[in-house]
Amino acid sequence: MKIDLDTISGYIIHSYDEGKITVRVPLARQLETAQDEIPPSEAALETLHQSLIITPERLVPDWPPTDLSQLTAVHLEEIVALEPELVLLGTGKRLRFPDPALVAPLLNRGIGVEYMDSAAACRTYNLLAADERRVAAAILIASPRPPAAPGPQSGPAR
Repeated sequence: MKIDLDTISGYIIHSYDEGKITVRVPLARQLETAQDEIPPSEAALETLHQSLIITPERLVPDWPPTDLSQLTAVHLEEIVALEPELVLLGTGKRLRFPDPALVAPLLNRGIGVEYMDSAAACRTYNLLAADERRVAAAILIASPRPPAAPGPQSGPAR
């Protein structure tokens, strides 16, 4: 089966690399936010460096959790509000599993939840979006670590 991502009218994930995701912004969204002097483009891309939620209709940048240990029921409610039939939880570089009690409210509402590493979640999201499924991908991106403070300078003692 060949999937042509150019035919998808909503948000799709153009690329994923550890620490960043590039999303193709749909033309309709570009028209809503375009400034008069900047014409919209068929292939506008936005690169994000924070955790996010993406559906074919909506992009929620700056989703607060950066690690599975920070994920709370409040964060999951943000996803539920988007009314997906399936949630893909990208857990970072490696596949990790949240506490089952945390995701039980989604399952009780009939919302499927799949856990995978973030790269797999991005690929799977695009496939399901191309199939016009009501999918939401919640991708955790670790915050960049601040540079280490310089140590004491060594030099001649006075």
